Amino acid sequence: MKSIRRQLTRQLVLSFAALVGVGMIGVYVAGRHVLMKSLETNLRVSAVSVAALAEIENGTVQFDFSPDFLATYRWRPARNYFQVTDERARTLARSPSLAAADLPWREGGTPARPVYFDVRLPNGRAGRAAAVRFQVTEGRIPGGVDSDLRLVVATDRTGINETLAGLMAIVTGCGVLLLTAILIVVPRVLARGLAPLDELGDQAARIDADSLAFRFAVDRLPAELQPIARRLNDLLGRLESSFERERRFSADLAHELRTPLAELRTLAECALKWPDQRDPAFEVEVLAVATQMETLATRMLALARSEHGQLRVECTAVEIGPALAEAWQALQRRAAARGLRVRLTVAPATVAADEAMLSAVVTNLFDNAVEYAAPDGEVRVTGRVTPRGYVLEVANVAPQLGAEDVARFFDRFWRKESARSGGIHLGLGLNLARAFAEAMGWTLTADLDGEGWVRFSLTGSRIGH
Repeated sequence: MKSIRRQLTRQLVLSFAALVGVGMIGVYVAGRHVLMKSLETNLRVSAVSVAALAEIENGTVQFDFSPDFLATYRWRPARNYFQVTDERARTLARSPSLAAADLPWREGGTPARPVYFDVRLPNGRAGRAAAVRFQVTEGRIPGGVDSDLRLVVATDRTGINETLAGLMAIVTGCGVLLLTAILIVVPRVLARGLAPLDELGDQAARIDADSLAFRFAVDRLPAELQPIARRLNDLLGRLESSFERERRFSADLAHELRTPLAELRTLAECALKWPDQRDPAFEVEVLAVATQMETLATRMLALARSEHGQLRVECTAVEIGPALAEAWQALQRRAAARGLRVRLTVAPATVAADEAMLSAVVTNLFDNAVEYAAPDGEVRVTGRVTPRGYVLEVANVAPQLGAEDVARFFDRFWRKESARSGGIHLGLGLNLARAFAEAMGWTLTADLDGEGWVRFSLTGSRIGH
């Protein structure tokens, strides 16, 4: 399993190690550059000093070396050297430290810009040399001696090498110490920096079905964790609502089953206690209770299938007029018994729908309107073609309902007792109707206008007139 903490530790340690390495190398390179620059400056000064002492006497080049000047070239062990030659490589002057040895030559140097190079000195030590060309101001020299001369100045660089070695040791030691500090500090800094994340994880681990009301304190978290905490709080809110719905659903289901089961028990006890006096309507009552329980189970199964996307939907071209007429025909007698006036204004059209599901949705809407419309009231059924599809509206007057009741129309088992008869209705019809509508790609909504009319709007795709 990948660990962010381990990856961050590894990446930070490697990054800091690389930075420390680059820094230490930079320190060493800068120190070496400064030392070598100082050494080369001294070589250039020495070269200029030697060239300045050249002069012509009696047609030959002479050097006016004072004892003090040559003193630095007589030290033992020897550290400084110079040699002057002409174009024919004949030695015109040399430092006492050279004895009979010669210094190598490199082309291209001038007093202003000598050519620097490493050299092995006569004493076997490592050295640094500067080669320059210079001229005696009087020009050509009689007798074949050329006034264009070559000068090589060299010095022992053992001291600088030792200094550089010491600098390298210091840089390496500092690098090791810094790397050790990084290995110790980085994990601790990360542990402290990731502590809020660990705390968030611990809090999340303690959440269970009984503590879904818990919410993370977003304001006390670092800015990087606040979006995560907000999403978790939103998730907890949805889970809490879902669990609450399931608890309410279980309670409502038990309540709905309790009444028919009690009726069955009462009928069975009466039949057992007075077997010879059984009412002829006993079987009818048992069948009605069994039918009610079967309807409840069937609708619950349909809702469960819709929630899991297991409803079979076969959308075909359906004529909306005949479908509505067939659904309303089964309810005409009940509507007449309640004295309801029905106004049907349906524009013919062909819609894309599952015929059985559309029939179930429309039947539920009609049944709901007939059942809960005010006695001697009016039911309006309107179907019209709109740019967004076919819209079927079923409306009835329900003065007892408020806006908060309309918002709960599609909840399972919801019935407002003052507005609902509570007889054969289970409180699942509208919930199931919306599930069927959504499965077909239709929408089902409800609203309440200012005059007390409850209107259900079913909207679906239209194929043609």
